[in-house]
Amino acid sequence: MLFELSIAKKYLIPKKKQLTLSLIALMSIGVISLVVWLILVFLSVTDGIEKNWLSKLTSLNAPLQITPTDEYYHSYYYLIDEISHKSDYEKKNIKEKIKAPCADPYAFGKDIAIPTYFPEKDLDETGKLKDIIKIAFNSIENIELKNLKPIAEDYEIGGALLKLHMIRSQNDFFSLREHPMQSYLTQASYIQSFSEKNPFLPDLIETPRQIDLNHLIYLTQIESDAKVLDKTHTLRTAQNKNFQKKISSILGNITIKRMKNSKGSLSFLAHLLPENTPLRAFIYKNRGKISYLLFTNKKKPKASFFESGFVRREKNQWIFISDQNQSFKLDFSIPLFSEETLSMKAYLKKIPFSEIDSLNDIKLFVSFKFQNHLLEGTIPWKDLEIEEAKPHVVFKSPPKISPPWPYRLKDKMVLPQENKGGASILLPKNFQSNRVKIGDRGYFSYQASTTTSALQEQRLPVTVVGFYDPGIIAIGGRMVLASHEVVQSMNHASESLTFDKNMKNGIQVWFPHIDQVGEIKEKIEENFRKRGILPYFKITPYYQYEFAKDLLGQFQSDKYLFTLIGIIILIVACSNIISLLVILVNDKKKEIAILSAIGSSKKRIALIFTFCGGFMGLVSTLIGTVAALITLHHIDALVQLLSFLQGHEAFNSLFYGSSLPNDLSKRALIFILIATPLISLLAGLIPALKATKIHPSKILRSE
Repeated sequence: MLFELSIAKKYLIPKKKQLTLSLIALMSIGVISLVVWLILVFLSVTDGIEKNWLSKLTSLNAPLQITPTDEYYHSYYYLIDEISHKSDYEKKNIKEKIKAPCADPYAFGKDIAIPTYFPEKDLDETGKLKDIIKIAFNSIENIELKNLKPIAEDYEIGGALLKLHMIRSQNDFFSLREHPMQSYLTQASYIQSFSEKNPFLPDLIETPRQIDLNHLIYLTQIESDAKVLDKTHTLRTAQNKNFQKKISSILGNITIKRMKNSKGSLSFLAHLLPENTPLRAFIYKNRGKISYLLFTNKKKPKASFFESGFVRREKNQWIFISDQNQSFKLDFSIPLFSEETLSMKAYLKKIPFSEIDSLNDIKLFVSFKFQNHLLEGTIPWKDLEIEEAKPHVVFKSPPKISPPWPYRLKDKMVLPQENKGGASILLPKNFQSNRVKIGDRGYFSYQASTTTSALQEQRLPVTVVGFYDPGIIAIGGRMVLASHEVVQSMNHASESLTFDKNMKNGIQVWFPHIDQVGEIKEKIEENFRKRGILPYFKITPYYQYEFAKDLLGQFQSDKYLFTLIGIIILIVACSNIISLLVILVNDKKKEIAILSAIGSSKKRIALIFTFCGGFMGLVSTLIGTVAALITLHHIDALVQLLSFLQGHEAFNSLFYGSSLPNDLSKRALIFILIATPLISLLAGLIPALKATKIHPSKILRSE
C-alpha cells in the first residue's frame, strides 16, 4: 500500500518536463475545488436560512400546539358553563377553565334543568367530573425528557381592523406653530395573545430604535383634544403631570451615550463656548438685517446676503468680525445653525422628574469637538435628539417606573399596560416600513352582537409599544400581539363572527430543541391516553401547521433538488480526473510495463492510479472547504458587493434577515468530505483499468 502511495505521489508532483500534464492537473483540482466551494457555501447558507425560519416560526407559535377537538366543544365539561350562574351563563375559554375553582359549576336547584341533549359526564376514578384542561396542563408539565421540562401556556387568537393615527413633527422638535403632520394606517389583522412564559419571545422582540426613543420623547409634549382617533384634529401642549409621567418612564429606563443637534440648530453654543474663542461663521442678512449665524468650514458663494468672518462670545453677546474687518454685536437670541450634524458624548444629569415641566428643564453634560475646539459643559435638552442610547429591557426586580416598551422580568416578558382602558400592542416589524413608530396610537374595530342580535361596531384604543420579527409565515405580517384580556374580550363580544373555534384557542408547548418534537408529542399522547383525555385534543407539531406546512415542504423539496444538482455537478467536475489520468497512463506506459515485468500485480498497478484520483479529490476538498470558510466569514461583504452591482438589495431582509447565515453546515461538510474523495476514487478507476491492460512485452520491445 505504501509503495503504491509513493508512486502516486511521485506522478502528481509537478515537473518542468511535464508542464502540460501539470497544468491539466492544476486545472482539474481548481475546477473540483470551485464546485466544492459553491456547494458548501450554498448548502450552508440555505441550511442556515431554514434554521432561522424554523427558529422564528417555533419561537412565536411554539414547536407543538394542542387544540381542542369537536369532541371537547360538545362535551358536558365545556357546555355546562352556559347554563350555570357561577359561570355567568357564558362558555369559558382555556384560561378561564384553568382559573375556575371547580370543573362542574352546575348548582342543582339554582340553575335550570340540564337539557336532555347534553352529553354524559366524563368522570374520573373518584366519580367526579374530569377537569380536562387542568389534567392536560398537569400531564404536560410532568413530562421530563433529558432533565428538561416543557413549558405550556394557553393562547387565543381573534380578528379586528387596526387603525393607527400617526403624528409626526415637521422639524423634529415640538412647537404649536409647526402644525404637526397627521396620517393614518389601516390594516385587517389577526390578534394573538401575548405569551409571558414563551422563553424564545425576547429574541424576537426588537429593542427600541433611536428613532422610536426620539418619537416617544416628542409625544410626551403633545395631548389631543379629540374624542376619536380617525379625524385630523388640533393638538395641544401636554399638561405638566402627564408630561412628567411620560418623560420619567422614558428617561428613567434608558442610558444616554450620545446626542446630536436637531436640524443643525446650535442654540446651546452660548452655554459652552469660552469667551474670546473665535469660530469661523457666516451671517445671513435679510433686507439689511442679520437673521442668523451659520457655522461652517465650507466656502460660501459670494452673495450680498452672506458675509463671512469670525464670531466670538463676549459676556452676554456675540461679536462678529467680518473678513472686511466690520464688527457686529449680536444678541444671544439670534438663531445659530451648523451645516453639519454634531455628534456629542452625553450623559443625563440627575434631577427629580417632579421638577421637570418641559424639555428645557432636562440637563445634559456633553462633550464634543467643534472647529478644532473641545467644548464641554451642561446644556438643556432643547433642539437635541438622541443619537445613541441603550434602552433598559431586562430587570431583576420590578422597575420603579415601567418603561413604555416590553421588558424582561426574571424569566418572563412583561407587556406595559396602558391606562384609560387602552391596550398595548406589539406589531410585526414590517410595519416599520410604513413609518409606524413606538408610541403611535389607534384602535381595534370589531363587530359585537347586541341584546337585540344586531351588530354594532366596537372600538378599543391601542398604543404601539414595540415590534417583533414574525419570520416569513403567511399570516406573520398581520399578526398583532396583545394581552390575553384584550383578545378574550374581543372574542366574547363577537363570538358568532370569529373564525374556526378549533383554531382560535389552544395550548402552546415550548422546549429547547425542535428536534425533540417527536419525543415530546409521543409523551403527551401517552399521558393524555392514560388520563383519558386524548380524544378531546389534537396535538400538532410545527411541520403540520396549516399556515407553514406548504412552505416547509417546498423548502425540503428544494433542498433535495439542490443536493441532487450538486452531486451531478460534482460528478461532472470529477470527470476531469479521468482525462488527466488517461494522459498520465499514456505518458507512463514504460514505467507501468517495467513494474509489471518485475512482478507487480494488476491490482497494485490499478491502485496507483486510483490513489491518484482519490488524492486529487482530497486536495480539492481541502482547498474548497478553506475557500468556503473564508467566504462565509465575509458573507456580508459579498452580499453588499452583489447589492451594489445590482443596484438594489440582493437579499430581502424581510425573508433573509439583516444578514445571511455564516456558519458552515455540518451536513454539507460531511456530504462533501464523503462524496468528493469517493467520486474522485471512482473516476480514477477507468484509467486504472486501462493501465492494467498494458502488455509489458509489447511496450518494452517498442522502446
